[in-house]
Amino acid sequence: MSTPDYKLLALFALIAAVIVLRVKIESTGYRSPDSWYYLECAQNILDGNGFYHSNEYPIPEIKTLENQIYFAVWPVGYPLLIAGFSFLFSLPVFWASKLVNIFFIGLCCLLFRKMNREYAYLLSLGLCSFTFLEIFSYTWSEAPFVFGLLWFGYALFHYLRDGNNVYLLQLFVSALFLFLIRYIGGFSFLILGCLSLWFLLQRKVNPAFKLLFITALLGIIAGLYFYNNYLQTGFLTGGERLYPDRESIGLFTWFLIVGLFNEFFIIRNYYWRGGVPDALFLVTACFQVLLMAFIYFKYLKGEKISYLPENSLSRLYFVIGFSYLLIIIVVRAFSPFDPFDYRILAPFSICIFTAIILGLVHPDNSNKSKGSFKYISLLFSVSLVLNLPKEFLIETFKGLVISFLK
Repeated sequence: MSTPDYKLLALFALIAAVIVLRVKIESTGYRSPDSWYYLECAQNILDGNGFYHSNEYPIPEIKTLENQIYFAVWPVGYPLLIAGFSFLFSLPVFWASKLVNIFFIGLCCLLFRKMNREYAYLLSLGLCSFTFLEIFSYTWSEAPFVFGLLWFGYALFHYLRDGNNVYLLQLFVSALFLFLIRYIGGFSFLILGCLSLWFLLQRKVNPAFKLLFITALLGIIAGLYFYNNYLQTGFLTGGERLYPDRESIGLFTWFLIVGLFNEFFIIRNYYWRGGVPDALFLVTACFQVLLMAFIYFKYLKGEKISYLPENSLSRLYFVIGFSYLLIIIVVRAFSPFDPFDYRILAPFSICIFTAIILGLVHPDNSNKSKGSFKYISLLFSVSLVLNLPKEFLIETFKGLVISFLK
């Protein structure tokens, strides 16, 4: 292996080790109520009981026909992955879910390697931020969704550039994967449909027909999926979803601003629960802002750097990221299912981060921006260290020192 590959492998191993350590130390094992339902459905699949989960929380120990409902609030993709890994590796569903997440971290790293082998480690550093360490620590479907979105963008770029049917097939599979992991993944169908219309307007009939065909096929599959949900539960997605009056426009806008504000900070989020931000947030925020200002004025200002080079994967990820954000804003305006936090904004963040780094390492820019790479690495390395379970490590270190002195 070459030096860039060793860097990438070492980074992957570090991230995986940090996630395992975080999970083992955290009393909840990074499980939210959603996580318990995913795990319960996965266990039911393994036990031959089908796609069912409890309609109560906490989940009752004794399962009956009355307290079990069809798994339709979320797509079945993530529980299926957990059940599959549990079966293949003879693991409890809890640890299988963590292995699934680590597996998709590895796939993200490999995909970054396909994009730019020399700087794959730099692209993978985004996974060291607070947002992605949380996403990949929790038993949440956002972990595979992040990879699916990166894969969809990569396949779309190469299909637009080469027209190769291999990438057309990847587009179909990645879009279907996104939908089966999270319903919002259906926004990829809209992207493909819009592209088919654009090709049609350009009188490029062949690619227009191909994209229209796979869009229609995806739409039929999604329609049948929702119809089955309706037959099982009486709702397309397992329950009532539309609550447009739950938040005022002002409150909705405030939540969006706060969510996007937090996504800017790499090392730590501020939860806006009143009072002065904690010292660690203030210190890390100042560190990040000063470091970014230094990078800009030292390496980027005055240089002819195109952050989104023409006809580049960088530009496409930028478009996909903001397309996702727009769809999330529209959907959440009518169905406030989750707050605007790192959980639903992570797919937007990974696209924008990837777009920026791809722009910096683009052959037109890399010679001018190369000096900044060590400082970008420093920022994300600090994030990785500070998102370790600090109290546990400090107590462990104290114990080792005391044992050594005795």
